[in-house]
Amino acid sequence: MMEIVDCHGPPSKRGIAHGETLRSDISDALARWEQATMAALKERAPHSFVDYCETFLNETDLIDRARNDTPNLYQELAGIAEGSDQPFALIAAYNLMDEQWWYDTRGTAPPPGCSLIALHDVKGFALMQNMDLPEHMDGAQVVLRLSGPDIPQTLVLSAAGLIGLTGANIAGVAVGVNTLLMLRHSIAGLPVAFALRNALAAENRAEAVDRLVTAQHASGQHYAIVSRSGISAVECSAAVNDILPVDQASVYLHTNHPFINQDFDDLAVARLENAGFNRSSHRRFDWLTKHQGQLSNLEDAKARFDDANAPICMRAHTHGGSATFATVLYEMTDTLRIKMRMARAGDYPWQVVDF
Repeated sequence: MMEIVDCHGPPSKRGIAHGETLRSDISDALARWEQATMAALKERAPHSFVDYCETFLNETDLIDRARNDTPNLYQELAGIAEGSDQPFALIAAYNLMDEQWWYDTRGTAPPPGCSLIALHDVKGFALMQNMDLPEHMDGAQVVLRLSGPDIPQTLVLSAAGLIGLTGANIAGVAVGVNTLLMLRHSIAGLPVAFALRNALAAENRAEAVDRLVTAQHASGQHYAIVSRSGISAVECSAAVNDILPVDQASVYLHTNHPFINQDFDDLAVARLENAGFNRSSHRRFDWLTKHQGQLSNLEDAKARFDDANAPICMRAHTHGGSATFATVLYEMTDTLRIKMRMARAGDYPWQVVDF
């Protein structure tokens, strides 16, 4: 079962609580991340991993953008570093997970993925997704239970040391994500983790969408926003933020290739094709589409994610080093219900998480 960490109060206090509570887990997660990164860099690996992190930060304006656009989240980030007794550079660079995927531009990098279903159930709207991440992330799964003067009560799936991966708030707004690595990136944009958490601070779906479409993004990313009243979706790149037309009466599916955003990075497209990332995304989307007619309610969708043999259930040895990190289920009804499950289908039970 995933540990639930209570992080309440002003941003810095939330971060310190996160860092202090998970100090040992953060240390272990950073060690696994360092080993995976340095091994992948091979001859490009610097003498010190702190040097790598500092160079990452110095060669981009990502954290400066986060500090400017989301100062409360920057303070929370600094609090995590303080509470965990880790160098700020390590914690800051670790929270640039999506950005590291294009910064390192490794042709052999594991193809991360995420498969997402949103639908209209008789009780309201719901969102489910697998969060698929590099294998070294496994074991760091946590749930952050957040509140403060600047945010509504929020439940966030995360890894120890990260400000968040996906989540839902008590106002009835849930946000799911899919990386779109083939879209253009910006070294001066708002990183994904900060864009996600900023959207989760919204009081309604329209506000969350507005926060996403008015941001200058660092990385290509799809955001699905689900509330009691419906589903919205945005595909973002460094220069283009497209709102997708969503038929509220039908099932909405997404994996890791864009539907309408054409702001492609040609080098990234070629690299992802060589790594098998594009094939993985289309294979998972085709499987979801094949079963779309069987998705008449939430239980039908849940059954897809409970199938350990389904192609959306990723395992490191068959998916180039990436595996299903966790699965989330957000029921946006009059009575909000949040469920999360760590690792792959069949490994752990569903966990009900309360605000």
